[in-house]
Amino acid sequence: MIEMLVVMVILALVLAGLTTVFVHGSAAQLDLNKRFQAQQQARLALDRIRVDIHCASSAQVQTISTYPGVKLAVANCTPATPTVSWCAIQVLPNPPLRYQLWRSAATVNICTGTDTTRVLVADYLTNPQPAQPFFTTANIPQFALQTVSVDFKVSANATTTKDVYELTDAIVARNSLRCTSSTPGFAAGPPATCPVVSVS
Repeated sequence: MIEMLVVMVILALVLAGLTTVFVHGSAAQLDLNKRFQAQQQARLALDRIRVDIHCASSAQVQTISTYPGVKLAVANCTPATPTVSWCAIQVLPNPPLRYQLWRSAATVNICTGTDTTRVLVADYLTNPQPAQPFFTTANIPQFALQTVSVDFKVSANATTTKDVYELTDAIVARNSLRCTSSTPGFAAGPPATCPVVSVS
């Protein structure tokens, strides 16, 4: 009887250890899959916004329906849709903040729940440092084209800001006008710049 009890205790300890290993392995695999999917979405989002910015004749970072975003004038490529908006919509209010990236071709109620043109492009975007926005446009250097800086930070881990995967790029609006001394708003003197053209 004692031997049987000892064997059962040993078997229970071994099974408990094996169960713990399998549970941790399964959780790690699930976490890895979520991180991979979030990073893949961010890479695809960067590719898609790159196409829109390359088409744009002008770009302007602005608040769109209370969301941080960028508006692009893309009538050169798609006359039926002269303006495309990209919005980062906050879906989790508590740190770490979580955002979804949406693309919209609407002219009113842009990126809101009533916007039938909006498309979810990426999820699990985070912004651990609010001073670093998702999109940035700056004055255009002399003889240059307009550039939009994109900074996507992605983390599928909802409890920490660790494991953040970051994608950054400075994308040129190839259809924008080159900044010269004849451009309206040209500021002479070092550094010579032109202002960002507003997009409505």
